[in-house]
Amino acid sequence: MEFRLLSEYLEKLEKTPSRLSITEILSDLFKESSPGEIDKITYLVLGQLAPAYAGIVFNMADKMVVRAISKASGKENKDVIELYKRLGDLGEVAQELSRLNILSRPSHNKASVLDVYEELFAIAAEEGEGSQERKVEKLAKLFSLLDPLSVRFVARIPLGKLRLGFSDKTILDALSWMLKGDKSLKTKLEKAYQVLPDVGRLVKRVKTDGIERATKGVKPII
Repeated sequence: MEFRLLSEYLEKLEKTPSRLSITEILSDLFKESSPGEIDKITYLVLGQLAPAYAGIVFNMADKMVVRAISKASGKENKDVIELYKRLGDLGEVAQELSRLNILSRPSHNKASVLDVYEELFAIAAEEGEGSQERKVEKLAKLFSLLDPLSVRFVARIPLGKLRLGFSDKTILDALSWMLKGDKSLKTKLEKAYQVLPDVGRLVKRVKTDGIERATKGVKPII
């Protein structure tokens, strides 16, 4: 799946206050996702790269994302900060400047979800001397490869500000909805999740093996 398409789903989720509608949108997204990418998509819609226990964090403050937006857009830091003060959301700032800048740069490529996930993971993995600057450079490069809507959501993820208003339990509801068109499998999925508290991995197992094989004999993470 192209990340551009995932961003369209994220935009729908952002605009949807109804819990049922959110569940249905996520269900449609999971139907469209391949087994090889569905776990990554699950993490990304939750604004993360892995389950919390994995301890994978970006360690990026607003100032670092401002610098990345500045590098990608060719604007001065102060101009990015001024727009941030007006809009109140660095995702919207990044989108707006990407939209203004898009005609003066090469066409963005058709980056896949896996491409973007791998780049974000590489940013989070940077550590040691000079790591902050490398994170900024890599994020700026990623911005320059994406369409404006995708840039909006990618800018929010390192800051932990995707905040679409749902949790792992909503993911399980959506998984049940994908399989049955209702929440009748919720209890079975919740029991499996208690043993395997990695919602991305569980979603992938269900997508690959089906509900019965995926939830039978689930082994806990050691």
